[in-house]
Amino acid sequence: MLHSRVQLSTLVLATVAIFDLATTILLLGRGFSEGNPIFRWLLALGPWAFVFGKAALLAGPILLLEYARTKKPALAESATWVAALLYLFLYISHILRLW
Repeated sequence: MLHSRVQLSTLVLATVAIFDLATTILLLGRGFSEGNPIFRWLLALGPWAFVFGKAALLAGPILLLEYARTKKPALAESATWVAALLYLFLYISHILRLW
């Protein structure tokens, strides 16, 4: 049974991903297109395939990071922050390119 608390780094990573998904859906509704070929393919399969694909491609790495946290907590914490900050940087840079 799980008794550990969710780490702030994991929450930040998940929050950035949720903002990315919400922004993508909003922009797709306004006529923009998906730039990532994998997600473009998933979108062609339908909106639920797209959302499920985004969630799965986030959940997998988070689960790996959380498993790593049980073996090497400090390394996993650092890796989660690096992932969250890189994702945030990419998210912001893509949004700024649209302006």
